[in-house]
Amino acid sequence: MKRWLIFLAACGSGSKASIDAPINASIDAKPQPSADVHLIGRFSQDARFEWPGSTIATRIDGTSITVKLDDTGQNRFEVWIDGALAPPIVGQQGPHEYTIASGLAAGPHDVVIERRTETFFGVTQYLGFPGATFVATPGPSRWIEFVGDSITCGYGVLGPDESSCFSNDTEAESRGWASLAARALGAAHSTIAYSGKGVIRNNGGEPGELMPALYERTIVEEDATWDFAQYTPDVVVVDLGTNDFSIGDPGAPFVTAYEAFLAGIRARYPSAWLVVAQSPMLSDGYPQGAMQRTKAAAYFQQIVADRANAGDARVVYADIAEQQASDGYGCDYHPSATTHMKMAAALETTIKSVTGW
Repeated sequence: MKRWLIFLAACGSGSKASIDAPINASIDAKPQPSADVHLIGRFSQDARFEWPGSTIATRIDGTSITVKLDDTGQNRFEVWIDGALAPPIVGQQGPHEYTIASGLAAGPHDVVIERRTETFFGVTQYLGFPGATFVATPGPSRWIEFVGDSITCGYGVLGPDESSCFSNDTEAESRGWASLAARALGAAHSTIAYSGKGVIRNNGGEPGELMPALYERTIVEEDATWDFAQYTPDVVVVDLGTNDFSIGDPGAPFVTAYEAFLAGIRARYPSAWLVVAQSPMLSDGYPQGAMQRTKAAAYFQQIVADRANAGDARVVYADIAEQQASDGYGCDYHPSATTHMKMAAALETTIKSVTGW
């Protein structure tokens, strides 16, 4: 059994992942090469990053730990020390050193820093751990990539209710279903998600680039295409469609465009399992008579069937349940922390069923 420091487990089949569960997962698969610091997700050659969920993980020998970041002053970062949740980093504008732990026992300590906020809060650059003595650790042996919209970004998950409370302090990808499910499965994850984006149209029909175009990039505002050889996920979870339905049934063009997007992902990752996920925010009851959830489910199932008929048997549908008022809401009627935990548990079951993890 190989142990990788980053990802927590302690969750059986159907269990709920917890943000503050201990990071102690053991993984059977062969890990990637060891390194002093693991940059998990899409980082440029000079260690700039912008996608939510981008993670810096390392093991440091010492009694205090400091990280240096150059930020816009708008981003927030989750921190774990030795598997325990620590106070988050509140980004300051420009290059700054942040002491994230002090008074530790002598010896090595596992450090995980995960970006909570999404791309429009600006680029961050990782500048190192000043004065650190590193202990090399193996890289991940399981990897899940998530592609989505505000739901996967953890939009408003820390908000008190459905009121208009969205901010950089209420968004936390690290408290959302992607991060929760990955940790429950002992997997690294990367999140390529942007609020309001769709496959053929954005929320409310707003102009702007669509998610398939943004998916190609390392940094959203730059033209540089991501080097897809940098990591190869075992599973790619796509949860898009909420915004496409925001002004009504997108119809057959949605199916066509979604299938083309999956074909492009398949070309990059020939062996990955592709999971097409239902949206928890689509409902048959709202707008009245629109039957959005039923229509979306039919489209997603058609997409899976069409891929199978084209010879791609590694595409499955995940029927993520509709969010319930009894579980509360995050900001602007987005999924609450409770809903995200339920979503993660359902996804965990789907992934286990096809991968055997």
